[in-house]
Amino acid sequence: MKNFIIGGLLCLVAALVIGVEPLQRFVNETTSKGTLRGVETCLSYSSSELLSTEAVRSTCVLAFQKPLYANDHATGKAGPRIDQRSVSWGGFLENKTHDYVTTWIRLSVRIFDVEGNEQTFSAETPIWIDPLAQTEFRVELHDTNAEQFDNLEFCESEDAAPKSCISWGITEMMGLSL
Repeated sequence: MKNFIIGGLLCLVAALVIGVEPLQRFVNETTSKGTLRGVETCLSYSSSELLSTEAVRSTCVLAFQKPLYANDHATGKAGPRIDQRSVSWGGFLENKTHDYVTTWIRLSVRIFDVEGNEQTFSAETPIWIDPLAQTEFRVELHDTNAEQFDNLEFCESEDAAPKSCISWGITEMMGLSL
């Protein structure tokens, strides 16, 4: 009993010395990592007159998101988007889960030439996909050019030795549990 009283007094002294807000941040970050609740609490103590609401939100999401390992957190349809200066990959992604928000993705685009030689390009982007919802995305593919995509169709999923085609997939995801 004596140890509990001493521990409680030490916590009270620490809160008075370093303040309640840093203690609240520490407790939130250690107990709510990977949760939407953690982001919401972070937003409540991270308001700023100098930063936009979106910048504060992005910072909180970045601090609390965690890797998602199941393959069905983000699936969809996408393809190359070519404009005058750059090549990007875009389309729709769907979150098929009911208990996670998808907050970040890394995708891989593979181009197979006529001989079957493969070139792989990766890109990542923050994204927000609510549970059981879909959203549009677009991410720039650096070090690519429009000619690399000329006359290429999507590879057949059963093709063991793809040639003259492109494929893509989500290689990493991060998110928040509800």
